[in-house]
Amino acid sequence: MRNLLMCVLTLALVAQAVGALKCYHCPTGGRCFSTQTCRKDLDQCVTVFYPTLAKYTKRCASQYECDVMRVMGGSVLKAVCCGTNLCNR
Repeated sequence: MRNLLMCVLTLALVAQAVGALKCYHCPTGGRCFSTQTCRKDLDQCVTVFYPTLAKYTKRCASQYECDVMRVMGGSVLKAVCCGTNLCNR
């Protein structure tokens, strides 16, 4: 059982190291075709809607940042985060 756990953990680390997350990147909204490779510490893609401004942005983010935006956003912003390549379409 211990060997199985070690194998699973090793595979998880290798899979994580294979490639960085890619997200759509459009800081000013509009039609979005640009992508970016996220830094190692940014493990989420996010689309942030600003209802009062009728605007949005797409970019890389950290899980912590996503959690804070979800809790603090309210009527000012709505963040939709995801953790797979180009998932913030």
